[in-house]
Amino acid sequence: MLFLMATLVVGHAAVYRVTPEDDWYGRLSGSGLKPGDELVLGPGVYSDRRLLKVSHRGKRGKPVTVRGERGAVIRRPDARQNTINLAGAQYLVLRDLEITGGAAGIRIHADGGTPAAYVMLQNLHIHHIGGVAVTCNHDGNVYRGMVFRQNHIHHTGGHGEAFYLGCNNRPDGSSPGYITGALIEGNYIHDLNGSGVSQGDGIELKDGSFGNIVRHNVIHDTKYPGITAYGTDGKQPNVIENNLIWNTMDSGIQIAAEARITHNIIARAGGNGIRSMPHQSAVPKDLIIANNAVMSSKASDIRISGPHEGSIIVRQNRIRDGSLRIEPMQGVEAGANSSSATGSRKFDPAKVPAWKPPRNFFLREFLAR
Repeated sequence: MLFLMATLVVGHAAVYRVTPEDDWYGRLSGSGLKPGDELVLGPGVYSDRRLLKVSHRGKRGKPVTVRGERGAVIRRPDARQNTINLAGAQYLVLRDLEITGGAAGIRIHADGGTPAAYVMLQNLHIHHIGGVAVTCNHDGNVYRGMVFRQNHIHHTGGHGEAFYLGCNNRPDGSSPGYITGALIEGNYIHDLNGSGVSQGDGIELKDGSFGNIVRHNVIHDTKYPGITAYGTDGKQPNVIENNLIWNTMDSGIQIAAEARITHNIIARAGGNGIRSMPHQSAVPKDLIIANNAVMSSKASDIRISGPHEGSIIVRQNRIRDGSLRIEPMQGVEAGANSSSATGSRKFDPAKVPAWKPPRNFFLREFLAR
C-alpha cells in the first residue's frame, strides 16, 4: 500500500533520454511532456528540416525541463524556419544546449489562445543565426515571468538583436504585446555587428514593457546600443544595473523613460555612453541615472534630450568633465557627476577578466512565480 501511494505521488513525472538516432523530434516537439517531466538530449547534432514547435506546459513548482548533455547541438539545416519555436510553452526550462542555424534561434510566442509564459532559458550557446537570437514579440502576447540567464550569444544576422523583447507600437500608438517581470541576467553577448546585421541591439525592451530586471550582463561589439529600453507607459520602472558594455557602434545604453540605471560600466561607445530621448509613446521621465562609470565614449557620456517631464535624477556618475548634456535643464536634478581622472581614462578589453556566469542560480525564485 505504501509503495502504491508513493507511485501515485511521483509516478507521473518521468525522465526521458534521447540521442540523434532516436525519434528525438517526436519527443521534443508538441506538448506531450507532462509537468515535472525531464527530456535529456545526449551528445550529438540534432537536425531536422521540419518546423520544430515545442509547446510543453508544466505547472508552478513542476516545470517541464529540456536539457542537453555536454556536446548536444540543435542545428537547423537552413534559414527557412526558426531553429526552435516555443509556442504557448509555460513553466518550461530549456538549458545546456548549443543552438545554431535557422531564421531565428528561439522564437517564443502564443499558440492559439495560450500565451507563452514562465519560460527559463539557461546556459544556452546561441550563435550564427540568420536573424535574432531570442524573440518575445508575438502580437498580443503578454510575456510574464521570463528568465534568461547565463546564455552565450554571438554572431546573429538580420536585425541582429540578442534579445528582442516586446513589440513595436501600432500606427495608432497602442502596444500589441509586451514583457513584464522578466529577469535577464548574466548573459554574455558579443559580435552583433556583422555584415548581415541591420541593427543589432544586445538587449531590447520594447515600449510598454515594465518591471523587468537587466543585470550582470557582459555586452560588447554591437551595432546598436548594448541595452535599449523604451517606456513603461507609467507602470513599474525597468531596472538596468551592474552591466559591463563596450565597443558599441551606437550608445552604450539607450533608455527613453521610467528606468533605474545604476552601477553600469560603459566604455568606448560609438555614440553617447547613456542616452535618453523621446521614443514612440515615451517621453523622458521617471529616470534615475546614478553611480555609472562611462569611459572613452565618442560623444557625451550622458545625454538627455527633451522634451522631458516628471522626475529625472542624474547623480554620482563617473564621467568626463563637461560630458553631461541635458536639453533642457529645467526639472532635472544633476549633481556630483564628474571625475575627469576616471571618466577619461582608456579602457583595455584585454584586461577584463574572462566572462563567467554568476554563481547564483535563481531556479527557486523562478519556480515560485
